[in-house]
Amino acid sequence: MLKKVLHSLLLLTLGLPTFLMAQPQVDVVTIAGGFNSPVDIANCGDDRLFIVEKSGYIQIIHDDMSVSQFLDIDALVKSSGSEQGLLGLAFHPNYAANGYFYVNYTDNSNNTVIERFSRDAVDPDLANAASGMILLTINQPFTNHNGGNLEFGPDGYLYIGTGDGGSGGDPGNRAQDTTDQKLGKMLRLDVDGGTPYGIPADNPYVGIAGDDEIWQYGLRNPWRFSFDRLTGDLWIGDVGQSAWEEVDFQPAASTGGENWGWRCYEGNHTYNTAGCAGIGAYHFPVMEYDHSFGAGGYAITGGYMYRGTQFPGMYGYYITCDYVTGNFWTITSDGMGGWTSDFLGSIQTDISSFGEGADGEIYACDLASGNIYHIVDACGNFHTTWVASNADIGWSNGAINLSVVDGTAPFTYLWSTGATTQDISGLSTGTYTVTVTDASGCITMAEIFVDEECGPVPAINVIGATSSTADLSWVNEGAPFYKYRYRQVAGGPWTQGATGTNSVHLSGLLPSTSYTFQMGFQCPGGTRYIKSSVFSTTARFGLGSAENNPSLVPNPGTGVFHLIGVTEPLDIRVYDITGAVLYVASTSENTVIDLRDLPAGIYFVQFSDNGSETAMQKLIIQH
Repeated sequence: MLKKVLHSLLLLTLGLPTFLMAQPQVDVVTIAGGFNSPVDIANCGDDRLFIVEKSGYIQIIHDDMSVSQFLDIDALVKSSGSEQGLLGLAFHPNYAANGYFYVNYTDNSNNTVIERFSRDAVDPDLANAASGMILLTINQPFTNHNGGNLEFGPDGYLYIGTGDGGSGGDPGNRAQDTTDQKLGKMLRLDVDGGTPYGIPADNPYVGIAGDDEIWQYGLRNPWRFSFDRLTGDLWIGDVGQSAWEEVDFQPAASTGGENWGWRCYEGNHTYNTAGCAGIGAYHFPVMEYDHSFGAGGYAITGGYMYRGTQFPGMYGYYITCDYVTGNFWTITSDGMGGWTSDFLGSIQTDISSFGEGADGEIYACDLASGNIYHIVDACGNFHTTWVASNADIGWSNGAINLSVVDGTAPFTYLWSTGATTQDISGLSTGTYTVTVTDASGCITMAEIFVDEECGPVPAINVIGATSSTADLSWVNEGAPFYKYRYRQVAGGPWTQGATGTNSVHLSGLLPSTSYTFQMGFQCPGGTRYIKSSVFSTTARFGLGSAENNPSLVPNPGTGVFHLIGVTEPLDIRVYDITGAVLYVASTSENTVIDLRDLPAGIYFVQFSDNGSETAMQKLIIQH
């Protein structure tokens, strides 16, 4: 890779809490200089950057930052006009195998030429200047508005942006003319489908009146356009006439045929509507700015959607600038199917073109100084990390302990709770956001989750309760038991406990009292949550002064038990730990209970009298 000024930041992996990056603070860092009127930057799929010089040369910046010449076609190129010269470069998607690359230049007759060249057969850092094959020549009526860019789309076709032919106001109305007129257009060629090229079958004017090469029309001078390497969307920076500059957006799913409006419209504004259709016939920009030296400019340089990894804060932002004022803008999704643009102010003047490295990093070239810049986020790796204590760990409210990485102290904090401290506590289950600003004005935001439930949630079964005891059970399904506690519903201190089984026996309870029972469950990934249930003890068991005190003995036993302590008729039920009834009997005296058919394990016996008062006993069978 090219040696970068700033270190890489590892991207987050799925499943981690979300970083909410604020508006990036775009800046430029010089990585090379000394080029002669650079107007384009391209890559061929490896670590090299190819720099196009207006006079007819292409240079290579190598990984070690050395520079060598790749191509010299100065003799073919006329570059005396301000908008003429060698203007664009695109490498074939299969360049590694076939060695083909394509250039867009103005020839010595002032016409636009699209020509294919080949890599040298021996030296990969040299082109074969004698290998040229002209694909297309477009007559230019004037010296300006030549477009100049060409890019391969995700569909493998070659896209070429052409200006309206020049002068001012498109006097020939060429941009709106689709009949054998290639000016003011986006052209789309199949360079592998014929000699010198083929026509993609789905171009919008194939088989109907119009120029078969046309993909879109109504452009004034689409000096620079690019494809989003992630989505395939097309972004076009179209240079305006007298009042407005614009950025046009075509989603990847488009079937082409968009009319961007020139000369009927300049940006969103009417320019010359003589002979124009209704407004519904046109497509309009996603961003425009006026001609001014304040928050505007006079000649847009279309940019790229950032898809690199070095600056997470810039990811998903389209970056563009004005050649004259050096003002920069970003455009990003508004989350509702539209776009939001932000003005960043003046960063660097004379940027004639942006380019993309093979790794998705964005570069720019300065026509006047000859410098090559890396587009960076000045806030770099400024971000936060944290440890969140879930809301019910330790049966107390949660907390978030925040740490700041990089950035310039001191920092200010603003939480969604209104807190302005670095750490916050006393949190219930929920989502919290924090905005951190450092001393240089860099901003980062984070979204933090406290106590995310896992499941399925076990149900707590109250098997039975006496006047002084209670037995509860549950089945764990993906959420292992952590701990429990209980107290009177009316309040008071909690009694804590822990167990690794699926049941609990509580003793020493007050008769005729309601209790809250809570269990904490350990979830995958470390989060915890609580499950609550309410139960009530009975009145002291017995009728009058003759009190039953039933019990099965011996306990533990082998399956044959003796019922003792019976003074009144009782109903007997035996449950397993899931609450299933396994045995039912009625008796009015001490007797033998035969449970030998039940497997060894833990069971619960419920004794009920005619008044529906109950007692519960834990029973262990050992065969």
